[in-house]
Amino acid sequence: MEDIPRLAALKSTYVRSLYRGFIPQELLCRASVERYISAITEWMETGLYHVALIERDGVIGSYIVYGRNPEEPFNGLVYEGVCDHLATTEEKRLLVDHCLSSLRGQGHTIAYLWILVDNFRVRYLFETLGFRPDGARETREMFGQELRIARYQYKL
Repeated sequence: MEDIPRLAALKSTYVRSLYRGFIPQELLCRASVERYISAITEWMETGLYHVALIERDGVIGSYIVYGRNPEEPFNGLVYEGVCDHLATTEEKRLLVDHCLSSLRGQGHTIAYLWILVDNFRVRYLFETLGFRPDGARETREMFGQELRIARYQYKL
């Protein structure tokens, strides 16, 4: 539970960086630590989600949240991955490999992940890790902006 404020702080910084250029800066100010505490508390307390993290010198540098896909119980879902600016490709790969191995061990056959369509950097990362777009797309609201997202899948 002591990790919740640290995870929320990392997420706040990450969101402000990740969505820069997609969401106006004045709206990104809403990506505060307080905004994320309740969601992260839910992940940690319900047992429905798994959180894996990487620390460097006592500081959380990256984390990934994953679990059962509520819409398709036999499939897993990567809810979110968050990294600081120091995260290496190897750290990201380790977190994703851990997540996929865990989902496979839970009996899931596919892992899904939703990615912002216009974020080529994140799409490229997950494509190099073996995720492929499956054609599903949605529009979701974030900070008052409509954002297009695409679903990616990884066959476990």
